[in-house]
Amino acid sequence: MPRIVDHDQRRAELTAAVWSLIREQGLAGVTIRNLSQRSGWSSGAIRHYLPNREAILGFAAGQIGERAWERVQSVPASDDPFQDFLNRLEVTLPLDEAGRVWLEVWLAFVGAAVSDQDFADAQGVLYRDLNTIFVEAFEQFARHGWLPAHTPQAAATEIHALLDGLSVHLLLHQINPAQARTTLEAALSRMLIRPEPSA
Repeated sequence: MPRIVDHDQRRAELTAAVWSLIREQGLAGVTIRNLSQRSGWSSGAIRHYLPNREAILGFAAGQIGERAWERVQSVPASDDPFQDFLNRLEVTLPLDEAGRVWLEVWLAFVGAAVSDQDFADAQGVLYRDLNTIFVEAFEQFARHGWLPAHTPQAAATEIHALLDGLSVHLLLHQINPAQARTTLEAALSRMLIRPEPSA
């Protein structure tokens, strides 16, 4: 009887192994040989999924976006739209070990994107995905009168830039999680003004 292969589990294993290499050795350390040693898979098994180094790096970059999306969508909703959105923004920061892992990998790609258009394109996909989420959220707030001084796109750009800066500062241990949360909440409070209840 043929063995059933759990492809989702294999993708998760590959993601963990590739990200581990990137965190320890940077993008330069990602080779099929190193990935074979790290994952315990044969080179042939890796090539079945990812035939070359470019495919491995493309896969690793794509997984960053997927992981970010999963974290944002995992935040439960409540009856407080401001707090719900703040919670979703917070999970994109490296405030726990899981967030730190994927943001360290993200930062490696950001560095490479400065001089490599392929990496820049991959990084752009992640930026666009998150930016779309932010724009759509601010559009909802604008429709309900919460966004008096910004367009949704301008608000999304501003909050996204703040998140990127806070992420780097956290990764470099220049601020602590409490400071990051306070800064983010203060910025969001200046943008989103809860409408006064109708008389």
